[in-house]
Amino acid sequence: MAGFSYIAIQPGKGRVTGMLQTSDRRAALQQLAERGFQPVVLVQAESAGAATSGLRGFIGRVKTRDLALFTRQLSALTKAGLPLVHAISTVRQQCSQKSLNRIMEDVESNLTRDAMSLAESFSRYPQVFDAVYTGLVRSGEASGNLPEVLSNLANQLAKSAKLKGQVLSAFIYPAFLALAGSTAIFILMAFVIPKFITLFDSFEQELPIPTRVLIAVAGFTKVWWPLLLAGMVVLAVLVVAVLRRPASRLRFDRLLLRIPVVGDVLLKVEVARISQTLSSLIHGGIHVVDALRVTESVTHNLAVRATFGRIRSKVSAGQPLALAFEQAALYPVMLINLLRTGEETGELPEMLQEVETIYTEECDRSLEAAVRVLEPVLIVIMGAIISAIVAAVLLPVFQSNALVH
Repeated sequence: MAGFSYIAIQPGKGRVTGMLQTSDRRAALQQLAERGFQPVVLVQAESAGAATSGLRGFIGRVKTRDLALFTRQLSALTKAGLPLVHAISTVRQQCSQKSLNRIMEDVESNLTRDAMSLAESFSRYPQVFDAVYTGLVRSGEASGNLPEVLSNLANQLAKSAKLKGQVLSAFIYPAFLALAGSTAIFILMAFVIPKFITLFDSFEQELPIPTRVLIAVAGFTKVWWPLLLAGMVVLAVLVVAVLRRPASRLRFDRLLLRIPVVGDVLLKVEVARISQTLSSLIHGGIHVVDALRVTESVTHNLAVRATFGRIRSKVSAGQPLALAFEQAALYPVMLINLLRTGEETGELPEMLQEVETIYTEECDRSLEAAVRVLEPVLIVIMGAIISAIVAAVLLPVFQSNALVH
């Protein structure tokens, strides 16, 4: 028997995908014809990865809040006793998110035609269902406790979406302020200040040093502004390219954690995410070492992620989890103390949930404090630059008036 991955058209329903186990390609084509499918792509298992990854390139991004809603609906339907395939079909019919709808169509096909498990089907879409999600679903299927696992996952995803939204919304206004101020300064230097040069020449006197500097900068900007913009774009592309290299990204992430205020907020976000993930995995029956491996894959900061290899090795060797985190010399004392308490009382998942709650609230407070500091600092900086430009423009006028009188 050989495995075949297919992409086909089902009349009246559109595109379908799936896997077949048949003796050869001809038998696979025959099975597709019997199902009424018109094959577009049919490849053996060893080539399946390229085909399915090409297909899944058509799957757009699924937002965390949409995934949370899907998971909550699926939990409610399975808890009510609806068979899993019918539950997936019902949620799919109610889903307005096109990318997620296509994924559910594929999942439904995998469950009915290819006898895949739900976790196995979800794992074919790692860009939507990460290792934590599929791992917990697999443990729920194995324990027969899938509805509760899905409910916990929905709660976790909702919290994650809320945290992302808070981080994003906190910095939208400062980013807009910086962009608006920079744009205003650029327009002044490239298009407004050069118009004053004729006026300055009419004074027939030596201009003050600040004005001469301003005219030189404005003249350069007026002539070379297309090149300056192109240079900024090239610089941005180069920075992104450099940060794609793991070594450069690791150094950059370490630097971020050392920046006052910013580093504190980033570390608290990571601690909240780590605690949430570990709590869900351990509560779902996954061994601590395996839970650490999965949690490592969902951390965003590479400096934080780099600590997990040592932590996992020490825990595998029998060292307490709290001590392994403490020896990483990165994590806050509160996390270590609550880990230690959880290990001593046998309530590690509950203590991790407490850590997540505490640091989510800490993130809120830190973000508010950071924005309260950042906004006036940006206003002062932009105001000082614009004031300096205005002063440089007015200095020759004042100087000329003084000479007349």
